Amino acid sequence: MSQPEILNNLLWIEELLPTDVIQKSMHGGVGYYLDEKLVLILVESSFTYEHKGITYPYKIWNGCLFPIVRIKQNAVFAKFPFLENHPASPNWLYLPADTENFDEDVRLILRDIKKRNPLFGIMVEIAKPKKKADSVSDDIQFNTSRPSLFAEKPMASKTKSKPVIKPAPKSLKKVKANKKQTNNLLLSVLKRKNTLS
Repeated sequence: MSQPEILNNLLWIEELLPTDVIQKSMHGGVGYYLDEKLVLILVESSFTYEHKGITYPYKIWNGCLFPIVRIKQNAVFAKFPFLENHPASPNWLYLPADTENFDEDVRLILRDIKKRNPLFGIMVEIAKPKKKADSVSDDIQFNTSRPSLFAEKPMASKTKSKPVIKPAPKSLKKVKANKKQTNNLLLSVLKRKNTLS
């Protein structure tokens, strides 16, 4: 891995990452990708305590950002309660560099990342190249039944594609069994027992 010029104090964290990690400059720091997932962003570019007019009790751009999908964050908080939600993105959990046990906490989290814990990381969307406006779409077929040598525009006919029918979503409600008859039977047995006693 080449060492970026952006990091000074947090560069030692790179040594704890797996060897097949890919790095990329981002957000005034360096992002680290593992198995096509962004798993870590190291930043130490701005030492401000404010974001969008709100002051926080920690420097918001000096530490480790862990991209984690919101639905998985509670599980991560349960294991690593020292993490904070980052004010700039709801998908980033943050460990400020000025926390008391920063070195130990980073090592604990990176151990899970090395083990490829599925809670960590966000899939990276691959940008598709944009089509040129002048290019002819794939869904257009040219009519070659009559020559169009001197026509100003090529004669094209769009083919209609069949609509895709998606299956109806299955109900998420649990089906409750009708236990009324069973309960009535048990009540009648108990009543008989009480009357016989």
